[in-house]
Amino acid sequence: MLRILIFFTILLFLPFSIGGNSLNQYWNPEAFSIKRAHTDAMPPMLMITNVDQVDPMELECLSKNIYFEASTESTAGKIAVGQVVLNRKDSISFPNTVCDVVYEGKHYKSGFPVRDRCQFSWYCDGKHDRPFRGKLWENSVELAKFLLESNDLVDITDGATFYHADYISAPRWASAKIKTVTIDRHIFYSSRRM
Repeated sequence: MLRILIFFTILLFLPFSIGGNSLNQYWNPEAFSIKRAHTDAMPPMLMITNVDQVDPMELECLSKNIYFEASTESTAGKIAVGQVVLNRKDSISFPNTVCDVVYEGKHYKSGFPVRDRCQFSWYCDGKHDRPFRGKLWENSVELAKFLLESNDLVDITDGATFYHADYISAPRWASAKIKTVTIDRHIFYSSRRM
């Protein structure tokens, strides 16, 4: 063990003893730039119009909600969960930002959510809210970005502002709502009469 320690100590200080300070050297990759194509050369059908910049905080909030609520569901199931958040954001009955919708609920004075007293169960279930950065997360981010950029997307939930998993008993609030659709493991509801 002592020999290994001595070996690594010598290896660590060897560059300093021969006059080469390797700590002052660093790799500096060449800068790159993205060249814009001339828009007049692009066919009209390929030109993108009316694309708003996606707010990174809203992207993170919507991505987390899709990930924790529907990451193993189909694309339609994930989009439906995302659309409920956007429908709430656009409703006068809910907060008007994606993050405020996702994190809506009772909070302690410290800022932490009260357990099981929030709009989306993953946020106040007492578990950590850090997604595993793998394919499911990447797909959730991709779909969230798609939803935030698509202003005229058909709402597959038919205006739903509520949902619950189909493997639990219907919550008390469900009896006062109109069921709009079932997609994968979620049943979606709207407040309005059809």
